[in-house]
Amino acid sequence: MPLSDPQLFVDGAARRRRRMTAWLIGADLTVALVLGALVAHVLHTSHRAYAAQARDVSEGLAAVAQLNVSAEMGHVDAILRATAGEMERLLDVPDAVHGAAPGAVPGAAPDAVLNEVLHARFKLLHGIDAFRAADAAGVVRWGTQLPAGAPARITDRDYFIAARDLSKPVTQVSGPLVSRVSGRWVIGFGRPLVVRERFAGFLYVTVGVDHFRHLFERYDLAPLDAMTLRRDDLRLVARMAPGSPSQGQVGDTQVTDKLREMLAAQPRQGTFVSIVPFDGQDRTTAYRALDDWPFVVYAGVNNDRFFLPWRQQAWTVASLAALAWLLVALATWQVHRATRRQDRAMQALAEQGRRIQALQHEQSAMLDSDLVGMARIARRTITWRNRAVERLLGYGPGELQDMPARVFYWDDEQYEEVGRQVYTAVAEHGYYRSQIRMRSKTGEAVWVDFGAVPLSDTEVFAMAVDITAMKAAHEDLAHAAFHDALTQLPNRVLLYDRIEQALAMARRERKQVAVCYVDLDGFKAVNDAQGHDAGDQLLQTVAARLTASIRPLDTAARLGGDEFVLVLTCVEDGEWRAVLARVVDAIGELIVLSSGATVTVGVTVGVAVFSPDDAAGAHELIERADHEMLRGKRDGKGRVRAG
Repeated sequence: MPLSDPQLFVDGAARRRRRMTAWLIGADLTVALVLGALVAHVLHTSHRAYAAQARDVSEGLAAVAQLNVSAEMGHVDAILRATAGEMERLLDVPDAVHGAAPGAVPGAAPDAVLNEVLHARFKLLHGIDAFRAADAAGVVRWGTQLPAGAPARITDRDYFIAARDLSKPVTQVSGPLVSRVSGRWVIGFGRPLVVRERFAGFLYVTVGVDHFRHLFERYDLAPLDAMTLRRDDLRLVARMAPGSPSQGQVGDTQVTDKLREMLAAQPRQGTFVSIVPFDGQDRTTAYRALDDWPFVVYAGVNNDRFFLPWRQQAWTVASLAALAWLLVALATWQVHRATRRQDRAMQALAEQGRRIQALQHEQSAMLDSDLVGMARIARRTITWRNRAVERLLGYGPGELQDMPARVFYWDDEQYEEVGRQVYTAVAEHGYYRSQIRMRSKTGEAVWVDFGAVPLSDTEVFAMAVDITAMKAAHEDLAHAAFHDALTQLPNRVLLYDRIEQALAMARRERKQVAVCYVDLDGFKAVNDAQGHDAGDQLLQTVAARLTASIRPLDTAARLGGDEFVLVLTCVEDGEWRAVLARVVDAIGELIVLSSGATVTVGVTVGVAVFSPDDAAGAHELIERADHEMLRGKRDGKGRVRAG
């Protein structure tokens, strides 16, 4: 063989090696780019999921706080309006009945009568600072906790000046401001008193800002989460942030520029992420404006507790991707060495085979993840699945192979509807994602976050993550928004809805509805003597007895404190009296506390009866029943009064 032939062979081999080297380098770069893109996509998607969780939790807390604070203020407003009406009637007593004291309103009842009314209503409100009234000259003459010496004046207060000029009496809100009597920060709720179309004085309730902070303490807040109440002009009213070094100063308007931008664009509600100036914490914050009041509640969750798992996941995914790329690079280097060392070709190929098997094993491990269910579905038949799908839906190994996807669904209608949605979405957008309620092998409901991408015109690759626990948490939040936390009875929000439903049914069936305002007699004595825990146990026992004493179609609700409301639906003339008799007897029975002590309480009940032709709504019926209950209290308690 000529010498040139081996040289040509060597040169040819060298050229092939150079081409192979270039190809291997390009393959390494391509793998690096693909892995980098995959890691970026996975981490971006995961980050969005954790951010969505933080947003959902903050929005849930804000929604609950909005309902609770609105209910608190609505309760204060209801008592304020009812008291204003009674004060105006007392101020309109003819002069011949009562002699007017110096400085008194002409024709008004004596100061002792007016003070008795205010002290009685003060007991109906929990957490307030004071309940007072000023005469037309701005002198605070009546109410609770009046200072010794010369009476205070409010003639220079903006709310008093505005009240004198109002053409129609409405509730005004002022503050936060410092009370001239108590020296504490308060929020004021006030209404002008109008007698015979003339300004006769000003009635107001002051609520300490600490009342709202105590309200927020009942929420299950994690460390460095924050609940805040502000006026709509951003003045701070109350803030609760467990573990935060600063709770803020009442009246402070320091907020982030991001919040100001959000309020300008979406004044009623919104969600944003920012670092809070008070304590430098990064939070996801949702806010809700109160519908009837100039306040906004803010619920902020500490982002660290949501994104710490994501950072750990990012480190793990990035490490695995780097390891995978290093394995590919090592395999490439081995192939390169194999082309240079033909005498070790078989060994190099075997090593490469082992590397490929290692990669395949890692891919198989990823596909057999216990966290994410994966399946290939061709013509709606399961052709492949990982063990997570079987675990998620309660099937044994291999049971789902070649089974129709119909086994995942509750009925044919759901099966067909989801199928239409999936194949339409993947055809139009290239992917499908939704939350679906699936059926396990044992017939139990399993909520999953379901996604699918097309593999062909008739085949999709599906993924599912169990979100049953998250769904249950959302349902718990929804329940808390409409029920009293202590007794689990419907709260004020749900009560109004139940009354409107009962009124609609009564109009259709031409029957009556009895709205009964129930107030416990002797509760305060038990609470003071036995302690707040005993008081809570007593309220829970009363709630259970109320529920057991009424009919299935009736409603028992708690407004707060020791006040309850019964809605007796579709009753005939006087039928409600028998129901209330059972209620009074049941509540009056002996109550054995967990401490071993035995106590008894009574009830005073005010009843407002709705007839099919009445035009009254839920709000008016509760006010009427409340008024009758108060009359019963003044007549000696332990009474049932109907008006």
